[in-house]
Amino acid sequence: MDAAAWLNVEDEPDNPLVEGFIECGEVVAMVGQAKAGKSLLALQLAVCVAAGVPFLNRICKRQRVYLANLEVSEKQYKKRLRRVCRLLNLNPEQLRGWLFIDNMKGETASWNDALALCKSHNCTVAVIDPFYQIARIVETDEQQCLDAVEEMKAFARAGITLCVVFHSPKGFSGDRQLIDMISGSSILARFPESVIGLLNHATEKTARVVDAVLRNYPPPEPFAVSLAEGALELAPDILPEVATARNAWRRSAQPEGQAAVDILPYVEAELAERREAAKRGGVEFRGMCLKSLGEYVRVRIAEDGKTAPGRDSTTNLIKGLPPDKIAITQKTAGGILVGTVEDMQWYFQR
Repeated sequence: MDAAAWLNVEDEPDNPLVEGFIECGEVVAMVGQAKAGKSLLALQLAVCVAAGVPFLNRICKRQRVYLANLEVSEKQYKKRLRRVCRLLNLNPEQLRGWLFIDNMKGETASWNDALALCKSHNCTVAVIDPFYQIARIVETDEQQCLDAVEEMKAFARAGITLCVVFHSPKGFSGDRQLIDMISGSSILARFPESVIGLLNHATEKTARVVDAVLRNYPPPEPFAVSLAEGALELAPDILPEVATARNAWRRSAQPEGQAAVDILPYVEAELAERREAAKRGGVEFRGMCLKSLGEYVRVRIAEDGKTAPGRDSTTNLIKGLPPDKIAITQKTAGGILVGTVEDMQWYFQR
């Protein structure tokens, strides 16, 4: 195609399936850890598109949807569908002729069968949950992954938007970039136009963080959702803090119903005392060793009659303090040093 001639042809308008999130005809990967709620995310997307109602506050274009449920029992999946409809205030009749669910847990599924069923019901959206149950490949084998990609391309050639649920490897998903969360070969991560992640929240056990990497739209800011009612609801009052190896311990750091200790006043008090001692000695205060600070903070908390966190928990709490209040260096000759932003100017201006 001659580039100049091509540019003289008027651009086609965007055709979003989900406003600012998914373009019609894309391949979409939905990924997260085991039991994070990926199947619920996929089901809710399918219901919203089939009913033409907003998906997590984003406008959906109403289209017929084929959904292959390959992992959850038919009995439990029906309960999930009912809960989603209840949360969205949908009458089941609103889905008649628009959403077709293929319950195949324990059966052998194939890409060709799914595509044929999509076409037979005139569906323009296919949701496959999960990938490994339909692809049945060694996900680290690049050739087998390339073969699976060719199978998925058939949906795009038929004008069908394909949404596929992927599992992430073991470990904290928050420690990886979103595109590295799809288990197996990187080929599987590079192929989809959109990757939507459902990530465990750092502190809220019934909350998740939704993040996305998009090829055709600007990347949205991560946001929190609640699964407390058995479906996904926006949770604007919850900060979208993803669980990582450094902060996930906070979910179980305190007994149920016991408030966590506000550690900031104790850190500030200890630093102020050390700063004054340095001033009296005529030396510049340049921060305090993280481990030593943690020990002295634990003593202060105990002296207050409160239950002090463990050693590692205390240092992790200090690391998680607001950076506009407490500054932490990388490892130096004196170890990792902690101080107020003013205390640590010597480090940041080096």
